[in-house]
Amino acid sequence: MDLAQLKYFIRVAEMRSFSKAADSLHVAQPAITRQIHLLEEELGVQLLHRHSRGSEPTEAGELLKVGAEAVLRLAEQVRGEVISRALVPTGTVRLGFPPSVGNLLIGSTVSHYRERYPDVMISLVEGYNQILQEWMLADRIDLAIMTRFEGHPLLESSPLYDESLWLLGPREKQGPQRRNFTIGDLVARPLIQTSHENTLRIMLERASKLHGFALNIVIQAEALSVIKDLVRRGVGYHVSPYSAVVGDVERGDFSGGPIRDLSISRFLVYRNDRPVTRAVSEMSKLIVEELRKAAVIAGPLIRVAPSIISDNATDH
Repeated sequence: MDLAQLKYFIRVAEMRSFSKAADSLHVAQPAITRQIHLLEEELGVQLLHRHSRGSEPTEAGELLKVGAEAVLRLAEQVRGEVISRALVPTGTVRLGFPPSVGNLLIGSTVSHYRERYPDVMISLVEGYNQILQEWMLADRIDLAIMTRFEGHPLLESSPLYDESLWLLGPREKQGPQRRNFTIGDLVARPLIQTSHENTLRIMLERASKLHGFALNIVIQAEALSVIKDLVRRGVGYHVSPYSAVVGDVERGDFSGGPIRDLSISRFLVYRNDRPVTRAVSEMSKLIVEELRKAAVIAGPLIRVAPSIISDNATDH
Protein backbone atom coordinates (compact mmCIF):
# COMPACT_ATOMS: atom_id res chain seq x y z
CA MET A 1 0.00 0.00 0.00
CA ASP A 2 1.12 3.59 -0.55
CA LEU A 3 0.06 6.97 0.80
CA ALA A 4 -2.07 7.83 -2.22
CA GLN A 5 -4.10 4.64 -1.84
CA LEU A 6 -4.64 5.33 1.86
CA LYS A 7 -5.69 8.90 1.11
CA TYR A 8 -8.22 7.72 -1.49
CA PHE A 9 -9.62 5.06 0.84
CA ILE A 10 -10.06 7.46 3.75
CA ARG A 11 -11.96 9.95 1.58
CA VAL A 12 -14.31 7.27 0.19
CA ALA A 13 -14.89 5.91 3.71
CA GLU A 14 -15.65 9.42 5.02
CA MET A 15 -17.96 10.43 2.17
CA ARG A 16 -19.53 6.98 1.67
CA SER A 17 -19.27 7.53 -2.08
CA PHE A 18 -16.68 6.93 -4.79
CA SER A 19 -18.03 9.71 -6.98
CA LYS A 20 -18.10 12.31 -4.19
CA ALA A 21 -14.59 11.31 -3.11
CA ALA A 22 -13.36 11.63 -6.70
CA ASP A 23 -14.91 15.12 -7.01
CA SER A 24 -13.37 16.34 -3.73
CA LEU A 25 -9.93 15.01 -4.65
CA HIS A 26 -10.17 16.19 -8.28
CA VAL A 27 -9.31 12.68 -9.45
CA ALA A 28 -11.14 10.52 -12.01
CA GLN A 29 -13.46 8.02 -10.30
CA PRO A 30 -12.03 4.99 -12.18
CA ALA A 31 -8.59 5.81 -10.80
CA ILE A 32 -9.86 5.78 -7.22
CA THR A 33 -11.83 2.61 -7.82
CA ARG A 34 -8.78 0.84 -9.22
CA GLN A 35 -6.47 1.92 -6.39
CA ILE A 36 -8.87 0.72 -3.70
CA HIS A 37 -9.37 -2.55 -5.58
CA LEU A 38 -5.56 -3.02 -5.63
CA LEU A 39 -5.50 -2.25 -1.91
CA GLU A 40 -8.12 -4.91 -1.19
CA GLU A 41 -6.20 -7.43 -3.30
CA GLU A 42 -2.97 -6.69 -1.46
CA LEU A 43 -4.57 -7.02 1.99
CA GLY A 44 -6.81 -9.95 1.02
CA VAL A 45 -9.92 -8.44 2.63
CA GLN A 46 -12.97 -6.48 1.55
CA LEU A 47 -12.69 -2.91 2.77
CA LEU A 48 -15.96 -1.42 1.52
CA HIS A 49 -19.58 -2.61 1.17
CA ARG A 50 -20.85 -1.35 -2.20
CA HIS A 51 -24.62 -0.80 -2.40
CA SER A 52 -27.15 1.39 -4.19
CA ARG A 53 -26.79 4.25 -1.70
CA GLY A 54 -22.95 4.30 -1.92
CA SER A 55 -20.20 2.56 0.00
CA GLU A 56 -19.56 1.90 3.67
CA PRO A 57 -16.40 0.59 5.35
CA THR A 58 -16.41 -2.99 6.52
CA GLU A 59 -15.04 -3.90 9.94
CA ALA A 60 -11.62 -4.35 8.31
CA GLY A 61 -12.18 -1.05 6.51
CA GLU A 62 -12.90 0.80 9.77
CA LEU A 63 -9.71 -0.64 11.23
CA LEU A 64 -7.73 0.43 8.17
CA LYS A 65 -9.29 3.91 8.25
CA VAL A 66 -8.08 4.54 11.81
CA GLY A 67 -4.60 3.25 11.03
CA ALA A 68 -4.40 5.09 7.70
CA GLU A 69 -5.34 8.39 9.32
CA ALA A 70 -2.52 7.91 11.84
CA VAL A 71 -0.07 7.06 9.05
CA LEU A 72 -1.00 10.16 7.04
CA ARG A 73 -0.74 12.38 10.12
CA LEU A 74 2.73 10.96 10.79
CA ALA A 75 3.73 11.43 7.15
CA GLU A 76 2.63 15.08 7.26
CA GLN A 77 4.50 15.59 10.52
CA VAL A 78 7.69 14.13 9.04
CA ARG A 79 7.26 16.24 5.92
CA GLY A 80 6.94 19.38 8.03
CA GLU A 81 9.99 18.49 10.10
CA VAL A 82 12.08 17.84 6.99
CA ILE A 83 11.03 21.14 5.42
CA SER A 84 11.71 22.97 8.67
CA ARG A 85 15.09 21.31 8.96
CA ALA A 86 15.95 22.38 5.42
CA LEU A 87 15.05 25.97 6.28
CA VAL A 88 17.43 25.97 9.25
CA PRO A 89 21.03 25.62 8.01
CA THR A 90 23.00 22.65 9.28
CA GLY A 91 26.18 20.88 8.20
CA THR A 92 29.48 22.60 7.42
CA VAL A 93 30.59 25.77 5.65
CA ARG A 94 34.22 25.93 4.48
CA LEU A 95 35.24 29.52 3.80
CA GLY A 96 38.54 30.62 2.28
CA PHE A 97 39.88 34.18 2.26
CA PRO A 98 43.13 36.17 1.81
CA PRO A 99 44.93 37.37 4.95
CA SER A 100 44.04 41.02 4.40
CA VAL A 101 40.29 40.35 4.37
CA GLY A 102 40.29 38.77 7.82
CA ASN A 103 40.36 42.09 9.67
CA LEU A 104 37.56 43.58 7.59
CA LEU A 105 34.92 40.85 7.28
CA ILE A 106 35.70 37.47 8.76
CA GLY A 107 35.44 38.15 12.49
CA SER A 108 32.13 40.00 12.35
CA THR A 109 30.65 37.65 9.73
CA VAL A 110 31.49 34.46 11.61
CA SER A 111 30.39 35.75 15.01
CA HIS A 112 27.00 36.84 13.67
CA TYR A 113 26.63 33.63 11.67
CA ARG A 114 27.22 31.56 14.83
CA GLU A 115 24.55 33.56 16.64
CA ARG A 116 22.01 32.83 13.92
CA TYR A 117 22.95 29.28 12.99
CA PRO A 118 24.64 27.52 15.93
CA ASP A 119 24.19 24.07 14.34
CA VAL A 120 26.57 24.83 11.46
CA MET A 121 30.25 23.90 11.71
CA ILE A 122 32.43 26.64 10.20
CA SER A 123 35.86 25.86 8.75
CA LEU A 124 38.05 28.91 7.99
CA VAL A 125 41.06 28.72 5.66
CA GLU A 126 43.43 31.61 4.99
CA GLY A 127 45.44 31.76 1.78
CA TYR A 128 46.42 33.83 -1.22
CA ASN A 129 44.53 33.86 -4.50
CA GLN A 130 46.21 30.97 -6.32
CA ILE A 131 45.92 28.68 -3.31
CA LEU A 132 42.28 29.56 -2.77
CA GLN A 133 41.42 28.65 -6.35
CA GLU A 134 43.29 25.35 -6.06
CA TRP A 135 41.44 24.52 -2.84
CA MET A 136 38.13 25.41 -4.41
CA LEU A 137 38.75 23.10 -7.38
CA ALA A 138 39.97 20.35 -5.03
CA ASP A 139 36.70 20.64 -3.05
CA ARG A 140 38.51 21.71 0.11
CA ILE A 141 36.42 24.87 0.47
CA ASP A 142 32.83 25.78 -0.48
CA LEU A 143 33.17 29.52 -0.77
CA ALA A 144 36.06 31.94 -1.20
CA ILE A 145 36.70 35.66 -1.13
CA MET A 146 39.31 36.11 -3.84
CA THR A 147 41.35 39.04 -5.10
CA ARG A 148 41.37 38.26 -8.78
CA PHE A 149 39.12 35.97 -10.76
CA GLU A 150 39.93 35.32 -14.41
CA GLY A 151 37.31 32.65 -14.98
CA HIS A 152 37.15 28.85 -14.81
CA PRO A 153 34.52 26.45 -16.20
CA LEU A 154 33.74 25.07 -12.73
CA LEU A 155 33.70 28.37 -10.87
CA GLU A 156 31.33 31.32 -10.69
CA SER A 157 32.06 34.70 -9.16
CA SER A 158 30.25 37.85 -8.17
CA PRO A 159 31.99 41.18 -7.46
CA LEU A 160 32.04 42.32 -3.85
CA TYR A 161 34.05 45.52 -3.53
CA ASP A 162 37.19 47.47 -4.38
CA GLU A 163 39.42 48.72 -1.59
CA SER A 164 42.26 51.22 -1.55
CA LEU A 165 45.88 50.18 -1.30
CA TRP A 166 47.88 51.66 1.55
CA LEU A 167 51.57 52.28 2.07
CA LEU A 168 52.62 51.04 5.50
CA GLY A 169 55.79 52.35 7.12
CA PRO A 170 57.46 52.44 10.55
CA ARG A 171 55.96 54.80 13.10
CA GLU A 172 57.05 58.41 12.62
CA LYS A 173 58.80 60.10 15.54
CA GLN A 174 56.97 63.36 14.86
CA GLY A 175 53.88 64.46 12.97
CA PRO A 176 50.70 62.57 12.07
CA GLN A 177 50.96 58.87 11.47
CA ARG A 178 48.45 58.93 8.62
CA ARG A 179 48.74 60.83 5.34
CA ASN A 180 47.98 60.31 1.66
CA PHE A 181 50.46 59.06 -0.94
CA THR A 182 50.85 58.79 -4.69
CA ILE A 183 52.47 55.94 -6.59
CA GLY A 184 55.48 58.19 -7.04
CA ASP A 185 56.11 57.86 -3.30
CA LEU A 186 57.11 54.24 -3.91
CA VAL A 187 60.14 55.22 -5.97
CA ALA A 188 63.34 53.98 -4.29
CA ARG A 189 61.55 52.99 -1.07
CA PRO A 190 62.69 49.55 0.13
CA LEU A 191 59.60 47.36 -0.07
CA ILE A 192 58.70 44.09 1.62
CA GLN A 193 56.15 42.30 -0.57
CA THR A 194 54.89 38.85 -1.38
CA SER A 195 56.24 36.69 -4.23
CA HIS A 196 55.93 37.32 -7.99
CA GLU A 197 52.87 35.04 -8.23
CA ASN A 198 50.85 37.13 -5.79
CA THR A 199 48.05 39.19 -7.36
CA LEU A 200 48.93 42.36 -5.46
CA ARG A 201 52.61 42.08 -6.40
CA ILE A 202 51.71 41.67 -10.07
CA MET A 203 49.43 44.69 -9.95
CA LEU A 204 52.01 46.88 -8.22
CA GLU A 205 54.70 45.99 -10.72
CA ARG A 206 52.40 46.84 -13.63
CA ALA A 207 51.45 50.17 -12.06
CA SER A 208 55.06 51.16 -11.36
CA LYS A 209 56.10 50.20 -14.88
CA LEU A 210 53.37 52.44 -16.32
CA HIS A 211 54.83 55.30 -14.26
CA GLY A 212 58.34 54.63 -15.53
CA PHE A 213 60.08 53.00 -12.58
CA ALA A 214 60.69 49.55 -11.07
CA LEU A 215 59.77 48.57 -7.53
CA ASN A 216 62.62 48.26 -5.07
CA ILE A 217 61.71 44.91 -3.51
CA VAL A 218 64.28 44.11 -0.81
CA ILE A 219 62.49 41.23 0.95
CA GLN A 220 59.88 38.70 -0.18
CA ALA A 221 57.64 37.26 2.52
CA GLU A 222 54.25 35.58 2.56
CA ALA A 223 53.19 35.93 6.21
CA LEU A 224 51.54 39.28 6.87
CA SER A 225 52.46 39.16 10.56
CA VAL A 226 56.16 38.77 9.65
CA ILE A 227 55.94 41.61 7.11
CA LYS A 228 54.44 43.94 9.70
CA ASP A 229 57.12 43.05 12.22
CA LEU A 230 59.85 43.88 9.69
CA VAL A 231 58.18 47.20 8.85
CA ARG A 232 57.88 48.01 12.55
CA ARG A 233 61.63 47.42 12.89
CA GLY A 234 62.34 49.86 10.09
CA VAL A 235 63.58 47.25 7.62
CA GLY A 236 61.31 48.52 4.84
CA TYR A 237 57.81 49.55 3.73
CA HIS A 238 54.85 47.48 2.62
CA VAL A 239 51.93 48.09 0.26
CA SER A 240 48.78 46.31 1.39
CA PRO A 241 44.99 46.60 1.11
CA TYR A 242 43.20 49.04 3.40
CA SER A 243 41.57 46.25 5.41
CA ALA A 244 44.92 44.68 6.31
CA VAL A 245 46.59 47.75 7.82
CA VAL A 246 44.08 50.48 8.66
CA GLY A 247 43.76 49.35 12.26
CA ASP A 248 47.55 49.35 12.75
CA VAL A 249 47.85 52.91 11.43
CA GLU A 250 44.88 54.25 13.38
CA ARG A 251 46.31 52.78 16.60
CA GLY A 252 49.55 54.60 15.89
CA ASP A 253 51.63 51.41 15.57
CA PHE A 254 52.72 52.42 12.06
CA SER A 255 52.66 55.37 9.73
CA GLY A 256 50.81 55.05 6.46
CA GLY A 257 47.82 55.92 4.34
CA PRO A 258 46.08 55.37 1.01
CA ILE A 259 47.92 55.53 -2.31
CA ARG A 260 45.90 57.63 -4.74
CA ASP A 261 44.35 55.78 -7.70
CA LEU A 262 45.48 52.34 -6.51
CA SER A 263 42.87 49.81 -5.43
CA ILE A 264 42.27 46.08 -5.49
CA SER A 265 39.09 44.14 -6.29
CA ARG A 266 37.45 41.36 -4.28
CA PHE A 267 35.12 38.64 -5.56
CA LEU A 268 32.94 35.97 -3.97
CA VAL A 269 33.67 32.65 -5.72
CA TYR A 270 31.87 29.29 -5.55
CA ARG A 271 31.50 26.06 -7.53
CA ASN A 272 28.84 25.95 -10.25
CA ASP A 273 28.76 22.16 -10.72
CA ARG A 274 27.00 21.33 -7.45
CA PRO A 275 24.00 22.63 -5.52
CA VAL A 276 24.65 25.39 -3.00
CA THR A 277 23.59 24.28 0.48
CA ARG A 278 21.41 26.47 2.66
CA ALA A 279 24.33 26.90 5.07
CA VAL A 280 26.62 28.19 2.30
CA SER A 281 23.88 30.42 0.87
CA GLU A 282 23.31 32.06 4.25
CA MET A 283 27.05 32.61 4.68
CA SER A 284 27.16 34.41 1.31
CA LYS A 285 24.28 36.66 2.34
CA LEU A 286 25.89 37.49 5.66
CA ILE A 287 29.21 38.38 4.01
CA VAL A 288 27.33 40.93 1.92
CA GLU A 289 25.53 42.28 5.00
CA GLU A 290 28.80 42.77 6.88
CA LEU A 291 30.44 44.31 3.81
CA ARG A 292 27.74 46.98 3.62
CA LYS A 293 28.36 47.88 7.28
CA ALA A 294 32.13 48.01 6.76
CA ALA A 295 31.73 50.22 3.69
CA VAL A 296 29.73 52.77 5.69
CA ILE A 297 32.57 53.04 8.21
CA ALA A 298 35.37 53.10 5.62
CA GLY A 299 33.71 55.63 3.33
CA PRO A 300 35.46 56.10 -0.05
CA LEU A 301 38.27 53.68 0.90
CA ILE A 302 35.89 50.79 0.14
CA ARG A 303 33.63 50.87 -2.92
CA VAL A 304 31.05 48.08 -2.94
CA ALA A 305 29.96 46.55 -6.22
CA PRO A 306 26.92 48.18 -7.89
CA SER A 307 24.99 44.90 -7.67
CA ILE A 308 25.35 44.93 -3.88
CA ILE A 309 24.18 48.55 -3.70
CA SER A 310 21.10 47.74 -5.79
CA ASP A 311 20.38 44.63 -3.70
CA ASN A 312 20.57 46.78 -0.61
CA ALA A 313 18.07 49.23 -2.02
CA THR A 314 15.74 46.36 -2.88
CA ASP A 315 16.01 44.83 0.59
CA HIS A 316 14.84 48.05 2.17
